[in-house]
Amino acid sequence: MQDVLLSIDVGTASLRSALVNPMGEILAKDIRALKLWQSPGRMEQSSDDIYNCLISSVGHLIAQYHSSVTIQGIGIDATASQVLLNHELQPLYLPDNPEANILGWMDHRAQRQSTLINERFKQVADKLTPSKQIPEMCLSKMLWLEQTHPELWSKCGLILDLYDFLSWKLTGILTRTPCSMVTRESTEVLDILGINNHDLMQGEMLPIGAPIPGGLKASSANALGLTVGTPVATGIVDGLGGSLAVLGSTDSKDTLNSLENRLSMIVGTSTIYIANSRTAKTIEGAWGPIPSVLEGFYHNIVGQSAAGALIDHLIISHPAYPHARDEAQDNQITVVAHLNNILNNMVDAPHNLPYLTHDIHLLPYFAGNRCPRMDMSLRGMIVGLELDKSIENLALSYLACIQAIALGARHNIELLTRHGYSFSELRPCGGLAKNPLFVQEHVNVIGIPAKMPEEPDAMLLSGALVASVASGVHLSMEKAMQAMSRQKGVVKPNTSLMDFYHKKYRVFLELYEDQEKYRKIMNQ
Repeated sequence: MQDVLLSIDVGTASLRSALVNPMGEILAKDIRALKLWQSPGRMEQSSDDIYNCLISSVGHLIAQYHSSVTIQGIGIDATASQVLLNHELQPLYLPDNPEANILGWMDHRAQRQSTLINERFKQVADKLTPSKQIPEMCLSKMLWLEQTHPELWSKCGLILDLYDFLSWKLTGILTRTPCSMVTRESTEVLDILGINNHDLMQGEMLPIGAPIPGGLKASSANALGLTVGTPVATGIVDGLGGSLAVLGSTDSKDTLNSLENRLSMIVGTSTIYIANSRTAKTIEGAWGPIPSVLEGFYHNIVGQSAAGALIDHLIISHPAYPHARDEAQDNQITVVAHLNNILNNMVDAPHNLPYLTHDIHLLPYFAGNRCPRMDMSLRGMIVGLELDKSIENLALSYLACIQAIALGARHNIELLTRHGYSFSELRPCGGLAKNPLFVQEHVNVIGIPAKMPEEPDAMLLSGALVASVASGVHLSMEKAMQAMSRQKGVVKPNTSLMDFYHKKYRVFLELYEDQEKYRKIMNQ
């Protein structure tokens, strides 16, 4: 029998499970598509669907692995989405959707409520002031429910972060962690806003990676084919889990001593960049400070709501997409890999590729700006359009989008460095980190080398890390990171492009100023 850890990673559109050994090697993995109801400003999911996918994925994962295993522990990471349950702790379905009871992380219907909260607390003592709100945040979503759907709100008995919901389903024990979005704000803040149902936030507060008392309950064990009492760790939000998966080093002292100089970049449907410090820094335009699972450290988080989602949108909406898709299928590669090849064929040397967008500029605020402007009413912009429906034009739009996302990262990193951070290394993780052009453009624009993870699917190490600590396989998160987080290869910036990207960055900032100018003209 082989000792392994069971890692569950719940993303926006899929759930993945993996068997991981204590050294951080992924032995097997499985993926399941999730139901997703999404339209502009709206994102809904089903907790029943996600839990059922978890059960079927794990069952298939273990059945298809070639040898017998002993699951030492179970760990879960998931998106920052909120699950609504009624007073009987059954799904509380959202209006006009008889299946969905989850407000997805990218649900922006609470735009008005986030503005109201920010205005309301301008005159309140600092100690009671919540984090500056955008509609993705749980506090804004709760106020939206209370104000726009009071009948539904009256039926709400419990709100759980998605990872807390799944650990409850597996164990029968309600738990929260210091990073749980639902319980982050004080009861005084809730009272001021008229959100008086504090029972919505019940649950035992435990550290991230702590063993949940009793472990896997009997009904879940039977459904999964696992042993009753198998250790289940408290969950973690996917971004923080991915950060832990790539920040480690084989030298535990180096892991902690160099942590403040490493910036993790978790890049997928959205992007977040997580900075670490030994002092709690409050920064306007960033999320934080958030206590870290690593003792004595705090996180500040910046990022953008739409990254991979924006790239997909621009590709799929282009007239040449069907042509690109068919050619990619003929070559048995992804559309993105095909576009990378087209771009390379458009230049005489790889280092000249970025210059292809000399006259094409993009502001990537198609879903608003998460950080540092924290204004979800902003919109995307493209300059340099032509009467061109070719696949080459699609490739140029794709490249301009990648560069714009990198320029947005530079904007956020400059905010962090103005407040005392100093970074010497990027640590990428997530689906977009598998795209060499995406990583290279980030490195070129930001001017900081990226140390790549040895495990391409490093996000799947997130659940394994917390499971290893909860089960005692590793004695601490630091020890777990030392054993399971390894790097392989460095992507270095092309310094000859520095002047080009400096000009692109100036245009990037001007695009925002132009949009604000146009707004003022139209609102006069």
